[in-house]
Amino acid sequence: MKQGEDTMSLEIKQIFLPNPNTDNEHVTYENKLQPCIFFEDLSLKALFEKHNDEIFKNIVREITDYVNDENTCNDDIVMFPRRCELTGEWYVGEIYFEDFNYLSVMTRFLGFHPNSKRMPIDDYLGLEVHFYYDEEQDKFIFDGIDSSCI
Repeated sequence: MKQGEDTMSLEIKQIFLPNPNTDNEHVTYENKLQPCIFFEDLSLKALFEKHNDEIFKNIVREITDYVNDENTCNDDIVMFPRRCELTGEWYVGEIYFEDFNYLSVMTRFLGFHPNSKRMPIDDYLGLEVHFYYDEEQDKFIFDGIDSSCI
């Protein structure tokens, strides 16, 4: 960005989908299912729950940074994702915690689809946020983010 240029940052807002997901089915904005949740065992579930606030604070920071970074998200016509197509709303689609070295939380952003009469706002961008657990520090460490078109 050149000096003097002003870029609007996207404010994000978490939404919570209403339908229980007792069978851990694939989550979409259309089916409005709550997140798929996979814990390898009860000790990992307890560890996740103990650190839930810390984990989600980090998720919000990382996904906010991602959608507001000109290198990863801008309004260029050939860019994906395009910030101008994002609503700013996001939800959790999946939580996967298989061992101390791998926690994945799939966030799903909504986007504008003006040519769709059926769903003008629908899933647009997936950001999978990765962590590992550092036992010595008793905290989850951010380990990267992957994006996908959804």
